[in-house]
Amino acid sequence: MTDGLTTGVPTTGVPILRFEDVNRDFTTPGGWFARRRVLRAVNAVTLDVPAGRVTGVVGESGCGKSTLARLALGLIKPTDGRVSFEGEDLATARRARLRQLRARMQMVFQDPYSSIDPRMTIGDAVLEPFVVQGIRLTGAARAAKAEALLGMVGLDPSLARNHPHHLSGGQKQRVGIARALALEPRLVVLDEPTASLDVSIQAQIVALLEALKARLDLTYLFISHDLALVRYFCDRIVVMYLGAVVEILPSPAAPIRHPYTRALLDSAFVPDPTRRQTLARATGEIPSAFDLPPGCVYAPRCPLADETCRRIRPQLDRSAHPVACHHPLDRAGAGS
Repeated sequence: MTDGLTTGVPTTGVPILRFEDVNRDFTTPGGWFARRRVLRAVNAVTLDVPAGRVTGVVGESGCGKSTLARLALGLIKPTDGRVSFEGEDLATARRARLRQLRARMQMVFQDPYSSIDPRMTIGDAVLEPFVVQGIRLTGAARAAKAEALLGMVGLDPSLARNHPHHLSGGQKQRVGIARALALEPRLVVLDEPTASLDVSIQAQIVALLEALKARLDLTYLFISHDLALVRYFCDRIVVMYLGAVVEILPSPAAPIRHPYTRALLDSAFVPDPTRRQTLARATGEIPSAFDLPPGCVYAPRCPLADETCRRIRPQLDRSAHPVACHHPLDRAGAGS
């Protein structure tokens, strides 16, 4: 099998999820004084997610990360292209079959406060996937399963009788993780699962996710805006900008090749006064997603951009370290 982006690079895992030249458009409603406009949230993405590994997707807000996550689970259909899970096209699967497939792929959402029904007990919340799948459990089996799931994520089983408002944000996110694991999925999509938590709680949740992956042999698609966190947690990193993949780092230690990836890393906060640096402000306007420029979408903000960049859109190359840039950075961080 090959690495993502059809690069021809071997990976240690067989792709469990595959995006093939996927576009996703959203159309705004028209009105008396406004015409309908089309926003391309995901733009020509081809990507393999290898089984048993952690693939990170990183970028600024609005870059298409969450749309990619919803495409991965078949929650929305691509406008063009194909999304397949374990070889099956999610867009053409019948409703009953899609429900079966979704038992093997689950999501942990960003906001633990709104992802759990406040009217449910914690026990009912973690067992909700069984109800959705039409799996009947006896009273004793329900209690045992809820206890096992809560224990798996480090929560006291007695919390099963409580309601969400009794729990802290970190505890609620653990409940969300327990619910996602209830049906023993192969793939878990993590949509910024630590973004709304305190820093100390973030570290605990990341450690829990690491332990669960090793114990259950899970595959993660980890969505985040924090490149430093993604480099710590993920095996490989997909960098998105305005809906397109601009770089894939084959490992966290790989040298950065795209100027946008460098800007993301340089903007990360380093909690060490001796390592703090003066940041160069990004200049230029971010192009409108409704009216993308003909060339490189990052060119208006890129210090290396020239006329070629503004006229010709770079394509993701087929190297061991794919990058979509006319002037990729060399190992010293300068344009080649």
